Amino acid sequence: MGLAQDGGAPAPPIPDRVLTPGEQILAASDRASAPLTCGLFVQTTGRLDPARLRAAVWTAIRRHPMARAVLYGSRQHAWRFPAEPTADPVGFVDDGTDGWRIHEILSSAPFDLHRYPPIRVALIRRADGDQLSVVAHHLAFDGLRLAALVAEILDHYRATAYAADRDGAVAPGEGHRGVPAGVQPLARAGAPGWATLVRHSGRYITPLAAGGDGYGFHPLTLPAPTGRRTLPDGRPMTINDLLIGAAHLAVDRWNSRRGGGSSRLRIRMPIALASSPSSAAAPSVPAPGEIGGNRTGLTIISSEVADRVDALQLAVRVVEQTDLAKQAIPPVVPGLSGALGVAAARFVPGPWRSTLLRCGVAAGRPVLAPTAAVSNLGRFDDLAGAAGLPISAVYFTGTAGMPQGLFIGVLGMGDSLNVTFGYHRHLLGPGSVPAFADLFRAAFVELGATGAPGATVPTPVTVPTPAVPTPAVARAPRPDRAASPAVTTRRGGAVPSR
Repeated sequence: MGLAQDGGAPAPPIPDRVLTPGEQILAASDRASAPLTCGLFVQTTGRLDPARLRAAVWTAIRRHPMARAVLYGSRQHAWRFPAEPTADPVGFVDDGTDGWRIHEILSSAPFDLHRYPPIRVALIRRADGDQLSVVAHHLAFDGLRLAALVAEILDHYRATAYAADRDGAVAPGEGHRGVPAGVQPLARAGAPGWATLVRHSGRYITPLAAGGDGYGFHPLTLPAPTGRRTLPDGRPMTINDLLIGAAHLAVDRWNSRRGGGSSRLRIRMPIALASSPSSAAAPSVPAPGEIGGNRTGLTIISSEVADRVDALQLAVRVVEQTDLAKQAIPPVVPGLSGALGVAAARFVPGPWRSTLLRCGVAAGRPVLAPTAAVSNLGRFDDLAGAAGLPISAVYFTGTAGMPQGLFIGVLGMGDSLNVTFGYHRHLLGPGSVPAFADLFRAAFVELGATGAPGATVPTPVTVPTPAVPTPAVARAPRPDRAASPAVTTRRGGAVPSR
């Protein structure tokens, strides 16, 4: 069985694809209590028709093999691309639940990739404007590919209306109310002692949560900086550099204000990889990128105590590293751990590979995990006018389990940067994350001022930042529970050159 084409003729079957070494490491890193997901949250000022949206989603899924892919084999060793999704990935929630809560559920619930597609879509009916939650497993999608899929869904909704019905592209039935099929109950993370580890290591964020499982999200809107920002030596400082630097400063100040210290901090920065489509491929055969899944490389941007004493000193340090990162092909997992994982994925026999990778990831996680992750998708102004409805905001989300526990996603629209703090509830809670967001906002503004004319690079110092008295912070309420790729550095990529 193949993919149904516009003309109704079936396409040739898509061959199964064995997971790459990088995908095998990602699969080994996935935990039921901390699934690896990425998502887009769309806020509108009007209403979306559930049946029409569902038809648009099914049309887009039929056009993109990875959106309906499933894993097979007990060792998660290959993708299979059925002609039809194995279950309905669309849900409709109209019981008054806030869309962010639904987005948290879709992002926190473990994925069964052997039985269900790697994408979940929910339309949430709200009196002040419908909300759209789209969440995908990170093994199948990265942020850029998911944003492109969401843009296509909204374009189908606006332009084709019910034409999909006439082409036979609407799924049978009228769908169902509630979350999409395959959303399982949240898995409990237990108490592995992350709080003690991260509190005393100096390399992680000091936890401040009242307990709970799964992920939470906190949105923040920042004005997009205008004009050219340069360091004293003339090198440009991009918005991405400001975001990375702000994360370093915010973590450092958060820790110091809560009685802890920070040593070397490491921020994970994704960089999009572009696969070259085969020009010889027949129109009915998907290009390699269509079945390539997550195509994101990672690099680490670090700072020492001395770098964070002065904002300009930190800006110089960040730009030095991001400039180098954009000139090289980044690995899926950076550092020695990534090299060892790739070697194991390539050379260890199949029956032992999955177990060895999972044990290796679990053993190395407390030592090798970064402090936080910052992922900037770039600008998506076209989304604002999609679907024929005013869209007031679109947020990019991601997840990270402990001991990291924090993912900062950024998407630019108009004159704003929409920032989302995705946090594991063993790290922060709804009552504490706003305080961290305020530190991030202040650090972002402070770093932006370093590009002003007349700024100078200070002499490096080796003394740590003095501790600041701890402010009162509300405790969180307990919740309810790889052909060689080329580095993409174009505008709108994971590392915008702005």
